[in-house]
Amino acid sequence: MKHKEFHYRLTWRADGVQPGAHPSRQGGGVHAFQRLVPFQAHPDPRRLHLRASLGDPSGHFWVRLHEQRGRIAVYALADLSASMGYRGRASKTAVLADFTEGLALSSYRTGDVMGFVGLSDRGVPDFHLPPTRQVGAALMLAERLRGFRPTGGSARGLLHAVRYLPSRRGLVFLQSDFHFPLGFLKQVMESLAHHDVVPVVLWDPEESAPEASGLARMQDMENGMERLMWLRPALRARLSQTFQERRERLAAMLRGFGREPLFLSGGFDPDAVTRYFHAG
Repeated sequence: MKHKEFHYRLTWRADGVQPGAHPSRQGGGVHAFQRLVPFQAHPDPRRLHLRASLGDPSGHFWVRLHEQRGRIAVYALADLSASMGYRGRASKTAVLADFTEGLALSSYRTGDVMGFVGLSDRGVPDFHLPPTRQVGAALMLAERLRGFRPTGGSARGLLHAVRYLPSRRGLVFLQSDFHFPLGFLKQVMESLAHHDVVPVVLWDPEESAPEASGLARMQDMENGMERLMWLRPALRARLSQTFQERRERLAAMLRGFGREPLFLSGGFDPDAVTRYFHAG
């Protein structure tokens, strides 16, 4: 299962006191040297810097302050509205489950705690896992997701997600197909402003460029209902253009909240997630 792991990293410093793998606001660790500080600020004689202390004309004592590395809470926040039940080249719930597995393994290796919140049209989660270091619990939840068929009429429950997230800043992977109004997305992102939110856009190639032609069964992205449509070349081209325009509008809005969206089309690719973080 190691092939599902990916590497994530922060652009900010963790503020927790528990040791971990991320740069932290806390000082006094044993990692990289940060700076010299007055002995009164950190009265630890083991870290006394003799040269700086003897050379201070005011007679002050100085100690070395080293970087403390910390642990964070990593969350998968999932939209479980009806449109997430779409099945094209891949099932969106299967991709969601694969991503959750990858996040569970990755956070465990990094030393972070991981939680999961899955919401549809209610304020109460359909799936909820409080932050834990027990990777097996997250893997079991991912397996349950594979057999789940979303039926929620909307994603309104995402507005209540902040209730189930930690008070300290965390890394939140917001997973959805984002087939809802941009005004609603703005409300969701504003409600999560305290956290570092990575928007993970789960689309399927069949949505924007269906391979079928002629009479085909199509799924409404808002309510999950299916209907028969005649797929003419002009309609296929219009679908593709509509999705491209939607992609550009999504990216423009999300940049305003400090993150580029991570588009995953047709399946979960852990290498694509790693490249996203290394690209900054």
